[in-house]
Amino acid sequence: MTEHVPFISVETGDDLIVSFGLGPHAETSLTLLRTPKFEHLLPTVERGVSVSDGSSGTEPQDFLVSVRWQANTVHIRSTAKNYTLDISSVDPAEINEAKAVLSQMNFDHRFEAVDV
Repeated sequence: MTEHVPFISVETGDDLIVSFGLGPHAETSLTLLRTPKFEHLLPTVERGVSVSDGSSGTEPQDFLVSVRWQANTVHIRSTAKNYTLDISSVDPAEINEAKAVLSQMNFDHRFEAVDV
């Protein structure tokens, strides 16, 4: 199922965050988070981009496996789920910012990135 994305927000600093608003009014979000500054303190298996869609926090930690930009669609695969996002309503500047932050997140090539 394809999720409509009205906007993408990004943050940089100690945390690198790309958050996709989901639904017509962004009732929920799909958030990709990485904290490179402190990641070296974690065991290797806990390093990478964490993925959160706001569902139950009782599941094991979910990590980004791949992100593929294809025209107005973004395909995101994590260790727990696959997402297909319709970004046709998103401002091109927001898309460029998101791609730039995703490139920063992938400094160690921990996930597959296509057209990012």
